Amino acid sequence: MTQTIWLKALLFILGFPLITLILGELIDRLENRGYKPIAQLLINIRTLVLPTVAIWLLLHQFLAIARNTITLKAIETAIGGAIIVTSLSLLGILLTSDPKATSWKVLRVPRLFLQIARILIVLGISFYVLSTIWGVDLSNLATALGVGSLVIALALQNTLSNLVSGFLLLFDSPFKVGDWIRFGEIEGQVVDLNWRSVRLQTLERDLLVVPNSVLDQQSIYNFSRIDPLHAERYFVGFSYDDPPNFVKQVLKHAANETSDLLDNPAPDIRTISYEDFAITYEVKYYIDDYAKFERIRNELSTRIFYAARRNGLTIPFPIRTLHHVPQRQPKRAEHIQEIGDFLRSLPYFTILAAEAITNLAESAVLQVYGVGDRVMVEGIPDEGFYIIRQGSLRLYVTDAHQQQREIAHLAKNDFFGETALHPGKPSLVTGVVEQDLTVLVFGHEAIAALMASSARFANQMNQFIEDRKTSIRLAQEVKPYRPSTLITSANGLTEQSEVATRASTPS
Repeated sequence: MTQTIWLKALLFILGFPLITLILGELIDRLENRGYKPIAQLLINIRTLVLPTVAIWLLLHQFLAIARNTITLKAIETAIGGAIIVTSLSLLGILLTSDPKATSWKVLRVPRLFLQIARILIVLGISFYVLSTIWGVDLSNLATALGVGSLVIALALQNTLSNLVSGFLLLFDSPFKVGDWIRFGEIEGQVVDLNWRSVRLQTLERDLLVVPNSVLDQQSIYNFSRIDPLHAERYFVGFSYDDPPNFVKQVLKHAANETSDLLDNPAPDIRTISYEDFAITYEVKYYIDDYAKFERIRNELSTRIFYAARRNGLTIPFPIRTLHHVPQRQPKRAEHIQEIGDFLRSLPYFTILAAEAITNLAESAVLQVYGVGDRVMVEGIPDEGFYIIRQGSLRLYVTDAHQQQREIAHLAKNDFFGETALHPGKPSLVTGVVEQDLTVLVFGHEAIAALMASSARFANQMNQFIEDRKTSIRLAQEVKPYRPSTLITSANGLTEQSEVATRASTPS
């Protein structure tokens, strides 16, 4: 018996100092390597658990003090407190709610779950100390809690509502820390989530605290989950004098030049509506980092402004323009004079008298077509005789294989629609706009009158018509089949990859 006591005493005297030295060495090495949380756990064991356990062993085992004494109960309570502190340190190592946690963290959980785990550890050890060490009958406490639970529930309705909503949000997990979300008119980045509220950092860099019960009743947009891509829409208006297809090209270029704006999916430009003072366009673009939303939008707005200035586009003011009747006549005269000057610059009108050109200019109608528009259709009578002022057009004819074959490429100063000189006769070709087209349109009566007044002009026109018919006839001839590359253009027509000959104008 005496030998056993001396053996225990030797182990006690040598064991605790040795364990303390080993823990001290481990703590120093962990701190040098940056593992401070684990080092703090060992510090708690060395400074809190070991001393209280040593004192308890000394008093109970060697001095034979009974456990039911106040002294031993107090020491055992201190041991329970040390275990609580140490357990919380261990919990902090195994669980974390920090999204930027280092590699030694084992499991990342919501902050609410971490807080509940801490509360359970404290309550569990505390209940054990009270019931086992101090002999407290906790059944009475449970009865009191049951009776008072109704009072507590009534007094803490909002708090309990936030708590339950917090649990629902955690289980449903519509967002996590770091996500950008929007509900109602509020948007921001989630920086914290606890049992009562969610904390957001707004675009204005302010901290917004939102109760869980409020979020539980809202529709939440998450810009970060599933797919980080987010589409933004930018609306801008341009003048009715600016051709829509050209405006879209300018907007497309401005969007492509904007930094951090994604190329895939590419920006999409659309014509949205025709307002009182402007045509409204939409620039739909994509970003993959919502935090850059305001900077990207600012850069895009600035680029659109300068691009509009460089290309002569007008971003109109919200005003209404009133046109007075006395101003129309001078403008009409200027318009006719401008058309007359343009007609005189064309080589096939130089032989006409000034009066004939003036009469022709008075009958002209200015029309505008967009890319892909069909100005005339094969088999349908032409609406008039066309002269191109701006843009370009491709003429197609259906060959013997029922394929669309290009026979001419027309640009500024060229003309087409010659079948209009024979009212009711169907068009032999289809004309499709390649670039935004501005044309002067003349009725068949006006051109017929010119041909009747000038034999030379009539001969030129007849020769051109015959040349055009020859080109059409050659394109329609049946040829031996040989593989050729067919290209489907944006307007849906099929072109052969042969070099088309531009229609020559009469000399």
